[in-house]
Amino acid sequence: MTKCDEKKPVCGTCVRLGIVCESVKLDLKFRVVTAPPPKKTGAKAEPAEPDSTRLGLQLFGQHSRSPQIPNINLAQSLQHTDRDVFYSTYWEDHCLPALHPIFRCASELLGFPALKDAILALSSCNISRIYAERKYSTSFPTTGTLSPNLIHQTRSQLYYSSAIKKFISLTQDDHRNNAAEVLTILVLFGYIEASMGNFDGYYCHVQGLSAFLVELRETTGYSLYRALLISWLQSQFLIWWARTYFSSLDVQRNMPSIDFPRGLEGTSDSFHDLRVVVLSILCESHRLNVKETLKHWRDKTDFEPALASVLQSDRDDTEDRFARLQDESKRLDEWLSYLPPSEQPLVGDASETSPIFFQAHDAALNFAYYVVARIMQCISFLRNLPCRDAQHLGSECLEIEPWARLLLRIVQGTDMQTSIIRNNYTIGFSGLLLAASLRCQDLSLSMQIEKWLQTLEEKQPTEEGAFPVYQALAVVKAINRQRTMGRDVFGVSQTMDDGGGMPKFTHYNSQMITNILVHGKCRSTGDLFTECIDLQ
Repeated sequence: MTKCDEKKPVCGTCVRLGIVCESVKLDLKFRVVTAPPPKKTGAKAEPAEPDSTRLGLQLFGQHSRSPQIPNINLAQSLQHTDRDVFYSTYWEDHCLPALHPIFRCASELLGFPALKDAILALSSCNISRIYAERKYSTSFPTTGTLSPNLIHQTRSQLYYSSAIKKFISLTQDDHRNNAAEVLTILVLFGYIEASMGNFDGYYCHVQGLSAFLVELRETTGYSLYRALLISWLQSQFLIWWARTYFSSLDVQRNMPSIDFPRGLEGTSDSFHDLRVVVLSILCESHRLNVKETLKHWRDKTDFEPALASVLQSDRDDTEDRFARLQDESKRLDEWLSYLPPSEQPLVGDASETSPIFFQAHDAALNFAYYVVARIMQCISFLRNLPCRDAQHLGSECLEIEPWARLLLRIVQGTDMQTSIIRNNYTIGFSGLLLAASLRCQDLSLSMQIEKWLQTLEEKQPTEEGAFPVYQALAVVKAINRQRTMGRDVFGVSQTMDDGGGMPKFTHYNSQMITNILVHGKCRSTGDLFTECIDLQ
């Protein structure tokens, strides 16, 4: 029997399956049911472990503490046609709007088995993270009170495993004859791992995809290569950003650049092309800014005998970083010149506190990336940070704060529910606001940032931009508590780096962070400080 979706005049599910839509009438029949025989007395036999429970333990390992996987045959349910139709429909209605249009073509290639399973895996992964379920165990502010929907997540892992098995069975001839499908599958694999916060799994696919791209460039059309390359780069920037704050000082100071093909710049005004270019500028500007900022704080692994040479090297590199930031600023100027009027802010209320609106959500998000890139390119902050002159104390971020206020107005002009759904595969507003809060000394402005994150957490206390909202909110609250005491925080880090943590099976955050190090400057004395803050 096919479950009716109650659409009129014809059931949508029946149309997809090509069957006649008939109404269902209840047929009540009475029958005699014999009760099962009573259990035998004596030694109790150990109850057989359900297949679904064993499957859950294999999938989740030590992360599967609670709740228990329902006693249903998930392996059999995976093969059910109705389930495939359900996840295919969800893919078309909810996943595709958040992805590059090239994936609409992928939906027409469902006859390729590995590609079909990869699409269904990402679709069921997406729905598992949107439709959360409440945890049975006690939760802390750093882990939230909800967990991904276990049924949809388990099916996602089954589809994913099936896709992997079919993919590795492909021959070299299959790769050559189906290059478009192979590359699309690898990009989808990357999105799945990025959604789950599985850094090791993601970089495994990066290696395979990088090798395949070299061959693909000579065997397929440039437009297809370009579109999939843009999609892949966007996932790289997303997972790069996820590591930039919740890592050790040493990791943050040595974050690598993401190689960006300059041939992608200035050749299209598609908002997808514009997005990946501005993401490249944002992440590189952020990398240079953070490297220059955090050189003023040292962790316990910095040995004193070598410290003098390190500091001298940093001084030699400072002007080079400034020059490179100016180069990124020129790239950003060029990016803005290609931005069509339809992607720019709508003219409205001239008030400096009113929300700013755009014709489309994606245009607002792209412009928010532009604004944060400008924040990271403000060299005056980097020059004033080490200064202890009384006239500069408390005003190190004076040039930055108008940009931070502009970012907040853009965010306030967007719909929160749309942000939750459409920002799944790119850097979200919550991550941008966290970055802005670390370059802001205006308490009223920083409290408005906290208020927006608090409202988002109350509306959807899981993740936005594939990043846990409650984790970003907890850090912003910690920053603002320091700010109320006259202590400006310009950096946060982990006490000990965990490599990005574990895949997000039972939580929305991959890292179980209970405390962080905050790196800041006292507003009254100019003294730099590092302090461990409890987030619970």
